[in-house]
Amino acid sequence: MPEAYQAKPLDAGRYELTLSGRVYADATPQLKDHLMALADQGLRGLLVDASELEQIDSSGLNVFVSLLKRIRPEGGKIAFYGLNENIKRVFEITKLATVMKVSEERSAALGSLA
Repeated sequence: MPEAYQAKPLDAGRYELTLSGRVYADATPQLKDHLMALADQGLRGLLVDASELEQIDSSGLNVFVSLLKRIRPEGGKIAFYGLNENIKRVFEITKLATVMKVSEERSAALGSLA
């Protein structure tokens, strides 16, 4: 599990996930299970607060790709905010920033989930 993560409901079908520390291969099965369970319960929008996230590896990124593949057919979206420069660069290099909204501010990220 990442050093810490917590998903809380925002409104019907939308949740905010707060990540901190590192998201590496050893933590991703639990995070993926948690997010897929939310998808089973009707998750259609995920707002990710990454302001305290220090590092994420490819397995961590894959959790969000898998979730997006699961929720996108029903119009689901994922938006991140507060990424540090290194993680932002990873999103740009992998082109994930083209399929998931990446914003500096929470309000912009939240607005992209509408």
